[in-house]
Amino acid sequence: MQQEVQMHYYRCRAMNTEMETILLSSSEQMSQELSKIVDRWFYQVEHRFSRFLPDSELSYLNNHSGRLTLVSELMAEVLELAEAFRIQTGGIFTPFVYDALHAAGYSQSFEKLDKEKPTSTEEFSFRTAAMMLHPQMKAVQLRAGSHLDLGGIAKGWSAEKLAGRLRRKYRIKRGLVNAGGDVQLWGGSSVNEPWHIGIASPWNQDEELTIVSRREGAVATSSVLGRRWKNGLHEEQHHLIDPRTMKPGNSDVIQCSVAGDSVISCEIWAKVVCIVGLECGIVLLRKHCPRMEALIVSETGDIHLVSHSHLRNERWEIEQIDFFHDRAI
Repeated sequence: MQQEVQMHYYRCRAMNTEMETILLSSSEQMSQELSKIVDRWFYQVEHRFSRFLPDSELSYLNNHSGRLTLVSELMAEVLELAEAFRIQTGGIFTPFVYDALHAAGYSQSFEKLDKEKPTSTEEFSFRTAAMMLHPQMKAVQLRAGSHLDLGGIAKGWSAEKLAGRLRRKYRIKRGLVNAGGDVQLWGGSSVNEPWHIGIASPWNQDEELTIVSRREGAVATSSVLGRRWKNGLHEEQHHLIDPRTMKPGNSDVIQCSVAGDSVISCEIWAKVVCIVGLECGIVLLRKHCPRMEALIVSETGDIHLVSHSHLRNERWEIEQIDFFHDRAI
């Protein structure tokens, strides 16, 4: 007798955000095993990459800034990715924003921050950050005084890595891994249906701005309105640091959602667009990301869609698009 195939949902909290996994499973026993695999994976990710845990591998690496330090294979993989994207984005993405985040007041896990209590506005100077990677040795040396924050890229990487493992090792034909809004998906929600991913409005997280439909690939969203607090001058701060100023970015983009093949790339480029702004962001997407599409919300409330014209209605369900930027141009 053929077993009934069902979708199973797994949720946990890690890396200061909600993790959700939806997988096709043919038995309750398999579902329980998958639940353990998912929980172990995100526990491992948090205890390796969190800057808020004093005993994490990242904290150990930051505490040994200036010294040649052996790292795990997973840490080496993420550090190599971070360096590759730093080069590709011309330094707009950089993992060296740890000190800038602390200076802006984001010094502890976000749910523990007193969002209304002013944080310090004390000025400090940034040293030029750099690291020497030694892939064969699985070692890294941060420039003395430099510190890493890998929260964003580690989150996207964790979703993509888990999705790949579930597909290859456990033969999961359909599934979705959502790491705090960074989504890697495959196989469709059913044989004849794609996955439908809701993108929240930047002004109201309980309302959907649009729905993205894809059978395979990834979607990631970055916003300057999601995590905000006040500094000592009662100025609003957010977590997207512009490496050109080492302060929270101040562009004309408040939210960007990117759809593509890799959730790591989507997460990076969504953040880059929010930092560099609308005009420069669209230029960079066209230059570096030929297979990606993006929905961008400007500070004036205008909605810009960067997509191929023949995919506009198939991929994006939205009531109003103010400006359409054809990827073919």
